Amino acid sequence: MTEYSTAKVNNVTFTYERGPLALHEVSFEVKKGEILGILGANGAGKTTLCFHLNGIIPTVYTGVEKGSISLCGLDPWETPIIQLASKVSMVLQDPESQFTTTNVASELFFGPANLAVERDEILRRAAWAAKVCGIDGLEERKPKELSGGQKQRVALAAGLTMLPEVLILDEPTSQLDPIGTTEVFDVIKQLANTEDMTILITSHKTDEIARLASKVLVLSDGRVMALGTPKDVFAQTELLDSVGVNPPAVTVLAAKMAKKIPGFQERLERIGGLPLTLDESYSMLKELLDEGFFQVEWTEPLPAPPMSDETVLEVENVTFVYPARIPVTALRGINLKIKRGEIVAIVGQNGSGKTTLVKHFLGLLEATEGVTKVEGEDVSELTTGSIAKSIALILQNPDYQLFCISVEKELEFGLRNLGLPEDEIARRVEESLKEAGLEDMRDIFPFRLSFGDRRKVAAAAGIAMDPDILILDEPTTAQDYQGRHALCQIATRMREKGKTIVMISHDMDLVAQYADRLVVMVEGIIIADGPKREVFSMHEVMDKAFLKPPQIIQLSQKLEGYGIEKNLVTVDEMLACFKAGGA
Repeated sequence: MTEYSTAKVNNVTFTYERGPLALHEVSFEVKKGEILGILGANGAGKTTLCFHLNGIIPTVYTGVEKGSISLCGLDPWETPIIQLASKVSMVLQDPESQFTTTNVASELFFGPANLAVERDEILRRAAWAAKVCGIDGLEERKPKELSGGQKQRVALAAGLTMLPEVLILDEPTSQLDPIGTTEVFDVIKQLANTEDMTILITSHKTDEIARLASKVLVLSDGRVMALGTPKDVFAQTELLDSVGVNPPAVTVLAAKMAKKIPGFQERLERIGGLPLTLDESYSMLKELLDEGFFQVEWTEPLPAPPMSDETVLEVENVTFVYPARIPVTALRGINLKIKRGEIVAIVGQNGSGKTTLVKHFLGLLEATEGVTKVEGEDVSELTTGSIAKSIALILQNPDYQLFCISVEKELEFGLRNLGLPEDEIARRVEESLKEAGLEDMRDIFPFRLSFGDRRKVAAAAGIAMDPDILILDEPTTAQDYQGRHALCQIATRMREKGKTIVMISHDMDLVAQYADRLVVMVEGIIIADGPKREVFSMHEVMDKAFLKPPQIIQLSQKLEGYGIEKNLVTVDEMLACFKAGGA
């Protein structure tokens, strides 16, 4: 690795035109071949910082700026975009905002062609990028035909075909399955090592940042709260929690153990501090258990809440084929029953058929074969309006659902279509704004909000409808960890009122904590269906579906031989198992 700085940011302060202060005296530098992880809650300034580095600010967004930036020896505020693009490539959080052509192959060709790269080199780069991003075979598909995760892989591959010196990634894995996320982060590490590429990446997936980043920068309200090695930054667990950043679960576990168990803090200091990865945590705990430093106290996991016997959603032998030049079979003989009051998570690799399945519940797709029932009635015999009274769907991309002039109007729209009186509309709007934490944004045009806040608006609009069944399609996309928990806690409160929640998610931590039951899909087939703790212990099923159990579940499985219950799902469940040796 060479030692000169590829990116240097010096005391940058920026205020959007007619907007708030977004960055305040931000300084850092990144050397060639390093990976900088940029963390922070939604609205912390991460995307604004990225926009400064690739010329979107001030070319597209303007404001008042102070300080200086040097990127590959260029000033991005003064350098023409075409010149900067030969050095810097950025992959945005919302992949659809980057697509410009009609199929995947041409998306990969587009960037280098605009830089006048030779034809054979363009083809070589496109084939390489498609392979490393796992989209080879999709080259002739239209972007609109892809799942959210596949779109994200295409956007990343298109950025890689530019072979930039600096690659800026804004939440590049927010819509990917767990194995896909790990694969993409491994590709990022490979690019830094073999291509000597400098990479700046914003992400809420701190376990991956801890594993791969050279440095970590933490922002809050546009200010630098921490900057250093992953070991130094993630040791500050209380600071990170206060600014909406969740360290890796095994790191949080060790920090809580240090407060609970006498002498553990001293042992941590001797071995170099808090563990950052699953392997580090397992090795440390195994060694201390072997020498008797801990005693294990077996704790019965919390039981699942009792379920109703009433079936509210049912599919019987449902097959669905997308009509196309080459027809795609998305569902293959699916059978599923969901009871009233359940929180059911439908999980699986990108493109496994999850969203296609739930669209059948709303009559948005008509089964090629088979029957779909909602509360005992055949969906094919119901009107869209009658289904909407029972089911609310929150889509993965909120921009498909938002069209009104303000946040408040978005929430009022569906309620007025139900013919509710004005006082009831006002009451529901107020409650939903409060539930989603949007009270201060009621008068804002939704598309002036961040992608994460637009997700909250779409969720609030669905909650306001007070449906019997709420379907959340990747509810945690672009949400910080506080926002993810807030949405799931709303779902839990709805379940307590007898509502049914169906959640499509790649976030295994959230699924483990909030779902009662997992339905695992692979290539349009359900391969497992049962209580979450049982399904997470099915290693072959997890592997086949490209899923990884959360860190705490994996750690509990590794420590089963010491008397630890093998499918603990939360840090606090694991913490309760340990007490001081000899106590």
